[in-house]
Amino acid sequence: MGPLMLDVSGFELDAEEREILQHPTVGGVIFFARNYHDREQLFALTQSIRQAAKRPLIIAVDQEGGRVQRFREGFTLLPPARAFAAADNGVNLARQGGWLMAAELLAMDIDLSLAPVLDIGFDCKAIGDRAFSDQPEQIIQFASEFIRGMKEAGMAATGKHFPGHGGVIADSHHETPVDQRHDIAVRDMSVFKALIEEQLLDAMMPAHVIYPSYDDKPASGSEYWLKKVLRQQLNFKGVVFSDDLNMKGADVLGSYGDRAVASLQAGCDMVMLCNNRSGAIEALEALPQTQAPVLNNLLKKPFAQYAEMVRTAEWKQRSEAIRRLQQEWQEKSH
Repeated sequence: MGPLMLDVSGFELDAEEREILQHPTVGGVIFFARNYHDREQLFALTQSIRQAAKRPLIIAVDQEGGRVQRFREGFTLLPPARAFAAADNGVNLARQGGWLMAAELLAMDIDLSLAPVLDIGFDCKAIGDRAFSDQPEQIIQFASEFIRGMKEAGMAATGKHFPGHGGVIADSHHETPVDQRHDIAVRDMSVFKALIEEQLLDAMMPAHVIYPSYDDKPASGSEYWLKKVLRQQLNFKGVVFSDDLNMKGADVLGSYGDRAVASLQAGCDMVMLCNNRSGAIEALEALPQTQAPVLNNLLKKPFAQYAEMVRTAEWKQRSEAIRRLQQEWQEKSH
């Protein structure tokens, strides 16, 4: 499986996309809301991607819940992470929410939802209520259960955004945030450290944030953060994704080809470049034709199709519990 994850433009593949998917450097596809019309169309799209590639590919999406849920109508509406920590029975509900989110995607032949968010606090524009809490101990508690739910369904978990995006206000989609704090390795990183030690994280996504007290490069392109800290100090054995290299936060890494190569050399196993076809092709041409066997660990396990899954007592009970939580959260938030 090659090291580049990219996107497709619509509900169906075009001729150029079919050709690109056959390139050995492509190892994954990430979906957005524009790729979803209904479940039948989505399943057909996943099948056409797998057929066009003619080899295993990771198909992923951001389906965290709250404002970051790409597929909505026809799927259970999921509350944001913060809603679990605010609920009376939140620990149990977090596990049910993780299972439900994963199960509904696996039934569509999608391997991965890039979740959960492990950042601390709600002030950052890019994070907000995507965070479980503003307390590290609470995040560890709720995220652990959410992940256990994902794994019960058969989906790998991706922690983001290492070593912590919650301490900056700026949104790395629009600029390169700089976090001046000296204690991030102690406070923010404690969440990632705990979940790595519990062997709950299969993949990690670093932040497009510069932490000048530690290194002059954003974590997504930093050997210090990815090789020295994540691999050596924290002994993380899983997959490292870059965040989207089309984001403004990655501009400091140079051209699209330069960004992709820099992230790979810094320690990412798979780099992501979305919403920029020419940039993705530039990255495709710049990246070496390497294979990362560790990526195979993220492929989904066999799972029931959607019509079969929604008849199970497990889905009915969990979807009803999460629907109630979503309704309570909406009422509380407005």
